Amino acid sequence: MRTVFRLTGLLFLLIVSGCASQTERAGIDHKKASAANTELGVAYLSRGKHEIAMGKLKKALEFDDDNADAHHYIAELYRRLEQNDLANEHFKKAIDLNDEDSSAKNNYGIFLCGIGSYKKGLVLFNEVLADPLYSDKGQAYENMGLCAEKEGNIRNAEKYYETALKYNDKLPAALLGLAQISFDKGNVTSASTYLERHKKIARPTSQSLWLELLIVRKKGLKGQAGTLALKLKQYFPQSREVKLLEKLKLR
Repeated sequence: MRTVFRLTGLLFLLIVSGCASQTERAGIDHKKASAANTELGVAYLSRGKHEIAMGKLKKALEFDDDNADAHHYIAELYRRLEQNDLANEHFKKAIDLNDEDSSAKNNYGIFLCGIGSYKKGLVLFNEVLADPLYSDKGQAYENMGLCAEKEGNIRNAEKYYETALKYNDKLPAALLGLAQISFDKGNVTSASTYLERHKKIARPTSQSLWLELLIVRKKGLKGQAGTLALKLKQYFPQSREVKLLEKLKLR
């Protein structure tokens, strides 16, 4: 997602945005009012205040239904709320209004891969990469790797992850993805190296702890494996990995 917009100078527009008739009488520019509410909506979205963000973004679209940014970010909010039909509708509208917005295409690609439309998602990521002004190529390749992995195309996922790290060697999903792929190939040393790099830049996840547990068990380090099993149960008690732990009776 783009950097959060600055809020300076928006108080007046926020106050008057509550009533369309008042703004019309006051001669308020609807496009500016829409932009102001979009900026506020993005700020609240970044803080996880979804209900307030929704109100601001809806207000932005009331002022100007052709505001591509408002459609983009309300789509992203609907994606997080798992309201897929509305997310899809607004992502499409955002890109129809501004076909050059690579940030919107990147987020739409994430959404499409998340609902299983892998090929469409990958098409959008390729469009993002074709944009010479898009600065975060590493993230786009990382997203492609995640999409390919979900699709089951591990060879492509590995290729995309490796390319992502050439642009930015501190991408946690790419590092964890390559650690898992290396382990699945039987290359424990490579898996350990990628996982150690991941641990330096990211908090543990149920997936990373599970993979580390498997690695140390492979190395015969039963004491470390037991400690990791306890961490998994403590921090991620409802996770798929804990269920696997109990099912396989790993200690």
